[in-house]
Amino acid sequence: MLVAAFNTLAWRMTGFNLFSFSYMVLLPIGALVMGFAALSGFYLGATRFHFQPRHIDFAFLLIVAVAFAVQIFLGIYLSFYFMGSVPHPSLDSFMEFISLYVTRVKHTMHLDRHTSDSVAAGGAGWYLLMVQVMALCAVARTIYGATDRSGSAQWE
Repeated sequence: MLVAAFNTLAWRMTGFNLFSFSYMVLLPIGALVMGFAALSGFYLGATRFHFQPRHIDFAFLLIVAVAFAVQIFLGIYLSFYFMGSVPHPSLDSFMEFISLYVTRVKHTMHLDRHTSDSVAAGGAGWYLLMVQVMALCAVARTIYGATDRSGSAQWE
Protein backbone atom coordinates (compact mmCIF):
# COMPACT_ATOMS: atom_id res chain seq x y z
CA MET A 1 0.00 0.00 0.00
CA LEU A 2 2.90 2.35 0.72
CA VAL A 3 4.37 1.71 -2.71
CA ALA A 4 1.03 2.56 -4.36
CA ALA A 5 0.83 5.75 -2.27
CA PHE A 6 4.39 6.63 -3.29
CA ASN A 7 3.47 6.12 -6.96
CA THR A 8 0.42 8.36 -6.59
CA LEU A 9 2.45 11.11 -4.92
CA ALA A 10 5.15 10.89 -7.60
CA TRP A 11 2.46 11.05 -10.28
CA ARG A 12 0.83 14.10 -8.65
CA MET A 13 4.14 15.94 -8.33
CA THR A 14 5.70 15.07 -11.69
CA GLY A 15 2.90 13.78 -13.89
CA PHE A 16 4.92 10.59 -14.44
CA ASN A 17 3.40 7.25 -13.50
CA LEU A 18 6.32 5.12 -12.30
CA PHE A 19 4.26 1.94 -12.58
CA SER A 20 3.80 2.39 -16.33
CA PHE A 21 7.49 2.95 -17.12
CA SER A 22 8.68 0.36 -19.61
CA TYR A 23 11.66 -0.32 -21.84
CA MET A 24 10.90 -1.02 -25.50
CA VAL A 25 7.18 -1.22 -24.60
CA LEU A 26 7.29 -4.89 -23.58
CA LEU A 27 9.62 -4.80 -20.55
CA PRO A 28 7.61 -3.18 -17.74
CA ILE A 29 10.49 -2.01 -15.55
CA GLY A 30 8.26 0.16 -13.36
CA ALA A 31 5.83 -2.69 -12.67
CA LEU A 32 8.71 -5.08 -11.88
CA VAL A 33 10.51 -2.72 -9.51
CA MET A 34 7.37 -1.57 -7.76
CA GLY A 35 6.07 -5.14 -7.58
CA PHE A 36 9.25 -6.30 -5.87
CA ALA A 37 8.98 -3.39 -3.44
CA ALA A 38 5.31 -4.09 -2.71
CA LEU A 39 5.64 -7.87 -2.32
CA SER A 40 9.00 -7.91 -0.56
CA GLY A 41 7.28 -7.99 2.83
CA PHE A 42 6.23 -11.58 2.20
CA TYR A 43 9.82 -12.59 1.48
CA LEU A 44 11.21 -10.73 4.48
CA GLY A 45 8.58 -12.16 6.81
CA ALA A 46 8.99 -15.70 5.49
CA THR A 47 12.77 -15.68 5.84
CA ARG A 48 12.75 -13.91 9.21
CA PHE A 49 10.24 -16.27 10.80
CA HIS A 50 11.41 -19.39 8.90
CA PHE A 51 8.00 -19.80 7.32
CA GLN A 52 7.59 -22.56 4.73
CA PRO A 53 5.06 -21.29 2.15
CA ARG A 54 2.41 -23.58 0.69
CA HIS A 55 0.55 -23.38 -2.61
CA ILE A 56 -2.20 -21.35 -0.99
CA ASP A 57 0.42 -18.72 -0.18
CA PHE A 58 1.29 -18.52 -3.87
CA ALA A 59 -2.40 -17.91 -4.63
CA PHE A 60 -2.36 -15.21 -1.95
CA LEU A 61 0.66 -13.56 -3.59
CA LEU A 62 -1.07 -13.58 -6.98
CA ILE A 63 -4.15 -11.93 -5.47
CA VAL A 64 -1.98 -9.32 -3.76
CA ALA A 65 -0.16 -8.64 -7.05
CA VAL A 66 -3.41 -8.00 -8.93
CA ALA A 67 -4.76 -5.94 -6.01
CA PHE A 68 -1.59 -3.84 -6.17
CA ALA A 69 -2.32 -3.02 -9.82
CA VAL A 70 -5.85 -1.98 -8.82
CA GLN A 71 -4.39 0.15 -5.99
CA ILE A 72 -2.25 2.03 -8.51
CA PHE A 73 -5.34 3.00 -10.51
CA LEU A 74 -7.36 3.69 -7.37
CA GLY A 75 -4.71 6.14 -6.14
CA ILE A 76 -4.80 8.09 -9.39
CA TYR A 77 -8.62 7.97 -9.44
CA LEU A 78 -8.86 9.31 -5.88
CA SER A 79 -6.39 12.05 -6.78
CA PHE A 80 -8.75 13.18 -9.51
CA TYR A 81 -11.61 13.02 -7.01
CA PHE A 82 -9.79 15.21 -4.49
CA MET A 83 -8.91 17.67 -7.28
CA GLY A 84 -12.62 17.92 -8.09
CA SER A 85 -12.45 16.22 -11.50
CA VAL A 86 -14.65 13.28 -10.43
CA PRO A 87 -17.95 14.49 -8.94
CA HIS A 88 -19.04 11.36 -7.08
CA PRO A 89 -16.82 8.28 -6.71
CA SER A 90 -18.47 4.95 -7.45
CA LEU A 91 -17.49 1.55 -8.76
CA ASP A 92 -18.99 2.34 -12.17
CA SER A 93 -17.06 5.60 -12.50
CA PHE A 94 -13.89 3.83 -11.30
CA MET A 95 -14.24 1.15 -13.99
CA GLU A 96 -14.91 3.84 -16.60
CA PHE A 97 -11.83 5.71 -15.36
CA ILE A 98 -9.66 2.60 -15.79
CA SER A 99 -10.97 2.16 -19.33
CA LEU A 100 -10.33 5.80 -20.21
CA TYR A 101 -6.92 5.84 -18.54
CA VAL A 102 -5.73 2.67 -20.25
CA THR A 103 -6.92 3.64 -23.73
CA ARG A 104 -6.33 7.40 -23.74
CA VAL A 105 -3.13 7.88 -21.75
CA LYS A 106 -0.36 9.19 -23.96
CA HIS A 107 2.89 7.29 -24.40
CA THR A 108 6.21 8.69 -25.57
CA MET A 109 8.91 6.45 -27.01
CA HIS A 110 12.63 7.17 -27.03
CA LEU A 111 14.60 5.26 -29.66
CA ASP A 112 18.18 5.99 -30.76
CA ARG A 113 18.18 9.52 -29.34
CA HIS A 114 14.92 10.31 -31.14
CA THR A 115 11.71 11.02 -29.28
CA SER A 116 8.35 10.20 -30.81
CA ASP A 117 5.28 12.34 -30.37
CA SER A 118 3.01 11.44 -27.49
CA VAL A 119 0.43 9.02 -28.82
CA ALA A 120 -2.64 7.58 -27.11
CA ALA A 121 -2.42 3.81 -26.76
CA GLY A 122 -5.99 3.12 -27.84
CA GLY A 123 -6.96 -0.53 -27.70
CA ALA A 124 -3.29 -1.50 -27.36
CA GLY A 125 -3.37 0.01 -23.88
CA TRP A 126 -5.13 -3.11 -22.65
CA TYR A 127 -2.23 -5.21 -23.91
CA LEU A 128 0.23 -2.93 -22.16
CA LEU A 129 -1.76 -3.30 -18.94
CA MET A 130 -1.79 -7.07 -19.42
CA VAL A 131 2.00 -7.08 -19.70
CA GLN A 132 2.25 -5.05 -16.48
CA VAL A 133 -0.07 -7.40 -14.58
CA MET A 134 1.81 -10.43 -15.94
CA ALA A 135 5.04 -8.85 -14.67
CA LEU A 136 3.47 -8.49 -11.22
CA CYS A 137 2.44 -12.16 -11.33
CA ALA A 138 6.01 -13.10 -12.33
CA VAL A 139 7.28 -11.13 -9.34
CA ALA A 140 4.85 -13.05 -7.09
CA ARG A 141 6.12 -16.33 -8.54
CA THR A 142 9.74 -15.28 -8.03
CA ILE A 143 9.16 -14.30 -4.41
CA TYR A 144 7.27 -17.53 -3.75
CA GLY A 145 10.09 -19.54 -5.30
CA ALA A 146 12.71 -17.67 -3.28
CA THR A 147 10.97 -18.44 0.02
CA ASP A 148 10.25 -22.11 -0.70
CA ARG A 149 12.87 -24.39 0.87
CA SER A 150 11.19 -27.70 0.07
CA GLY A 151 11.94 -27.55 -3.65
CA SER A 152 8.29 -27.89 -4.65
CA ALA A 153 8.20 -24.36 -6.09
CA GLN A 154 11.06 -24.98 -8.51
CA TRP A 155 10.43 -24.60 -12.24
CA GLU A 156 9.59 -27.93 -13.81
